[in-house]
Amino acid sequence: MTMPERSLPLEGIRVVDLSRVFAMPYCGAYLADLGAEVIKVDTHHNQFVDTTRTLNGPYPDNDPGELYWERGGTFQTLNHGKLSVILDLRSDDALEVLRELVSISDVVLENFTPRVMRRFGLDYPNLKSVRPDLIMVSNTGYGHSGPWTNFGAMATALEPTHGTGAFMGYLDVDANGHTSPGTVPNKIANSYTDFLASWTAQLAVLVSLIHRAKTGRGMWIDLAMYQVGVSFLGEGVLDYAFNGRRSRRLGNRHESMSPHGCYPCQGDDQWAVIAVRDDADWQAFCNAIGSPELASDPRFADPVTRHGNQDELDAIISQWTSARTKYDVMTILQTAGVPSGPVLDGRDMLGDPHFRERGYFEPADHHPKTGLGRREYLSRGWRMSGNDVHIRKPAPMLGEDNAPILSDLLALTERKSPNWKRRRPSGKLWPARASRPQYRWTVRWSWAGRLTMIGSFPAGRRNSSYCFYLP
Repeated sequence: MTMPERSLPLEGIRVVDLSRVFAMPYCGAYLADLGAEVIKVDTHHNQFVDTTRTLNGPYPDNDPGELYWERGGTFQTLNHGKLSVILDLRSDDALEVLRELVSISDVVLENFTPRVMRRFGLDYPNLKSVRPDLIMVSNTGYGHSGPWTNFGAMATALEPTHGTGAFMGYLDVDANGHTSPGTVPNKIANSYTDFLASWTAQLAVLVSLIHRAKTGRGMWIDLAMYQVGVSFLGEGVLDYAFNGRRSRRLGNRHESMSPHGCYPCQGDDQWAVIAVRDDADWQAFCNAIGSPELASDPRFADPVTRHGNQDELDAIISQWTSARTKYDVMTILQTAGVPSGPVLDGRDMLGDPHFRERGYFEPADHHPKTGLGRREYLSRGWRMSGNDVHIRKPAPMLGEDNAPILSDLLALTERKSPNWKRRRPSGKLWPARASRPQYRWTVRWSWAGRLTMIGSFPAGRRNSSYCFYLP
């Protein structure tokens, strides 16, 4: 068969996404952009549902709406391009359905602690028995071996364990306004380690697909997030290994470059960053700001003395930047060959002409029931020639693809598929019928506060509510 001229790199690859929250869901969204069919295994039980569906916004116009689990911006960003099927994995029948799905899939993503997947019989040895060439990413905080293996992990707790807290921190300021290396560790940013794990998992999946194409063998990827964090530290670890020297917390400053920092600009909370790498940059910088005499000032004449007098230097620079917009600062210095850039907030980024020219924000048209309409989402920091890599659809509604996945893809019959229990909100069980009417699925909170699947009423039974659960 001749492939389309602009085929996507991962067309024909199917991914089963069992993950929750951030790192692996975002990995799955990137794989979907590359053409993979990514099936998110959802649940209708509110105590197990992906927390980015229910606890995280932001919401359009700060309005969660009635279907708030379909409207959160975080969930939409991390799960765009996927399909959704609901399985209650506490059920043996549902577990069997999941194994059947894995048997016709190429990749599995999961981020549970090791004991969880073993308890459900969904660890790599068990899933490999149904798909021998399976590629599986098991993303945990601390890996599948070692004394911390069963510890849970969140980004706030991970950053100290992979060392970034020791390197991150603001400068301390004494009573005379002089600065010194900071004494209090800080986080880098929100969920920094999750981003690292997501990007690492994407690379590992792509490499494993190449390996499988060459050897016919699958791959288990034991991804420990705190180790991924250490791998990004670089010189901080090497400095101690080679010199026995601990890196200092310098805020926005640098161990050798000066000036190097973030400076106030015209307007409220407006900033620009400047990095002078060497004497050539320093001379260009002094000329660009209209103060060529600074280049020969004894306090700043060479890198060592300049580095030792950064407090005085920062005051001079701040006076210059404060009279200009952050974009003007960048333009003036970049024109002179000095690295500089504005500090952009969300509004700046969405309106930035360079982002727009690059097509960085990509649109997705949402189901009318969500009330979201057309929204734009972050895409990728790269392009590929000859491939139309893009966000192909929004994140799925809960259970949106139950019918095509269970009936069409897996060809489950009424006799073979898990028995569905029908009950009113009171909890009364209704006996199963030989044939089941067709329902249009929607999702809402039931009277008892549980997230349930509610079918539209078949003819003759419009006064009853039908809630469908996997047993």
